[in-house]
Amino acid sequence: MTGYRPRRPTSAPSAFDLAERDAFRAMSAESLDAVRAGAETWRNGLTAFITLVTTGVVIKGRDTTSALSDGWKTALTLLIGGGLLAALTGLWQALAAQAGTRPRATTLSAVHERHGSIAAYKVALAAAAARRLRRAQYLVALALALLLAGIVVTWWAPAETGKEKPVYLKVTHPGGPSCGVLRSADGGKLRLQSPGRHDPVVVPLSGIANMSVVKSC
Repeated sequence: MTGYRPRRPTSAPSAFDLAERDAFRAMSAESLDAVRAGAETWRNGLTAFITLVTTGVVIKGRDTTSALSDGWKTALTLLIGGGLLAALTGLWQALAAQAGTRPRATTLSAVHERHGSIAAYKVALAAAAARRLRRAQYLVALALALLLAGIVVTWWAPAETGKEKPVYLKVTHPGGPSCGVLRSADGGKLRLQSPGRHDPVVVPLSGIANMSVVKSC
């Protein structure tokens, strides 16, 4: 810039200024290790959390959803699946913050060109790791919200009614085999409602040679 003349400072740095400079330099040098140590703690916690949740889903999943209608099953699947996906993504972000991103070949001149110094380069790495750790924390919060919503759904979703499959009874007697839904068994007679018939089939109990439960007639 034409006409620019550097000026000498009016006074030398004070002892406080020098102490602050040294403290900031030490803090900057330790920032990367501090962020990565915090990311490691989050990684370990997330790993245990995901293991616990997935174990519970595998063990209780079918028992929890067996009585729900298709709509509620879909909602529960989206909530639980979304929570697990958010937790896994958060774990990946924590791993990236703790271990660093994919290493790239670099040179001292490239570091100086982009960051000015090795100290500034370490500060930039620490800032990137901190951003990833912050994303991991947000994703954990989202995962917890989705999983808690899934738990609430399992508590309050109404059970599916009106779609219980009938149990069929197959009876062998002198008149031939008969199959149908058991209606009654009293007065020495067994009554079966066979599919496609209006009137029940009446079989004397004394004439039954064999009887078994079947899935269909």
